[in-house]
Amino acid sequence: MSPSANPMGQVYLGFRSLLVKFAVFVVMAALLAWAIGGTLWPRTAVGIVGAPIVIDGSRIALISQISGEYSVFGLGVLDPDGSVVDRWPKIELVLPIWRDALTPVSNSEGTAGAVAYRIGATTPKWFVREFRGVDAEGLHPLRRAGDHLHEVADRLAAARILEGFASGLPVASSGGGQDQSDASDTSEAGSSAAASSGPN
Repeated sequence: MSPSANPMGQVYLGFRSLLVKFAVFVVMAALLAWAIGGTLWPRTAVGIVGAPIVIDGSRIALISQISGEYSVFGLGVLDPDGSVVDRWPKIELVLPIWRDALTPVSNSEGTAGAVAYRIGATTPKWFVREFRGVDAEGLHPLRRAGDHLHEVADRLAAARILEGFASGLPVASSGGGQDQSDASDTSEAGSSAAASSGPN
């Protein structure tokens, strides 16, 4: 008895034909995307903003992350060639979203750095965060708990604090800040999520 004589054989042949057509479609779409210089699945474009700083031997820079319809800022860890090898916060995550940021600075000893960023669209808040370099396990500086986070009044106050920090003053005594005991960021909805949490 031939497969075409059995009704289940007809269904099997139909599904097999459909599967082959789908596979050919995916391969052709991937080839077309490759030929025009793209990809079927969009990737996040990451660019370095400003000059990187060196903290305990780790090169760290402010980065711009563009994915789909919007872009956000974050801190990136660079390899010796200047390529971003790790970034935080990642644009793929919901919290926190850095809407604006100032280029990070390091203290005069090169043992700590500070960065200022704004989160929230409807009620924007500026924060200055002090951080260390990459730890022995390779953990991104902003994913480590215990860093100092200070809420500041506005961009100008954040810039003044960063200038004072680069001159050797601690972030807390640079003025204009309200100390946050835990390194957490506030979402646009007003909830709080630990900046050191999230998937790898």
